[in-house]
Amino acid sequence: IKDKMRLAAERNERLAAMGEMVAGLAHQLRTPLAAALLYTATLVQQEMGPADRERIGNRAIERLRHLEKLIRDMLLFARGETLGREPFGICELVAELAQTLEPLSRAKGIVFSADCHCGDTRVVGDRKAVAGALTNLLENAVQALEAGGAIRFDARLDGPVARFAVADNGRGIEPALQSRLFEPFFTTRPDGTGLGLAIARGVARAHGGDIGIQSEPGHGTTFTLTLAMGA
Repeated sequence: IKDKMRLAAERNERLAAMGEMVAGLAHQLRTPLAAALLYTATLVQQEMGPADRERIGNRAIERLRHLEKLIRDMLLFARGETLGREPFGICELVAELAQTLEPLSRAKGIVFSADCHCGDTRVVGDRKAVAGALTNLLENAVQALEAGGAIRFDARLDGPVARFAVADNGRGIEPALQSRLFEPFFTTRPDGTGLGLAIARGVARAHGGDIGIQSEPGHGTTFTLTLAMGA
């Protein structure tokens, strides 16, 4: 009963947060939609050559995909609660995510390393949701670094919680921005929806944990995601 009450309270908080940002939400939807409409209107011009038509068409598709991602992320943020509860291996998940992110990092000239100190320990929760939250942290690190940077991904047991850390040696994040990173729709990237970290924090909290950040300008950033072992 307590678990259900906690999830209901967190869901109400998320819905209230979305209610407070209706104006911002309208802007988030209107901008890519207006761009897509502009591009598609241009396509009907008869004098346009095939190469220009393809270029404009691709831009329209790009904006519509951004709109689709924004709506998908909004639904994930509003829903928030975990969809399933099953045991999964912590180190198995770390290995799987490392296998996905290492080639992406290498292609950008970034050194990626992963380590797990949890042995065969399993945690109960929504594996897909946790994987999505960690992927968001890892992809953010890849996008924040230039060639020559390094990312360290590790997991360990810390008393009653499993602790995942994503550390990079990038330029760090200003203190004024750190407190806003988890706000819905706040983003520093032109192609971002600003919901990734908010969703990731919702996933962590639905598992009895949270996400924290340690960062100092010029000295890199570490995001830590925790899950309660008894969640």
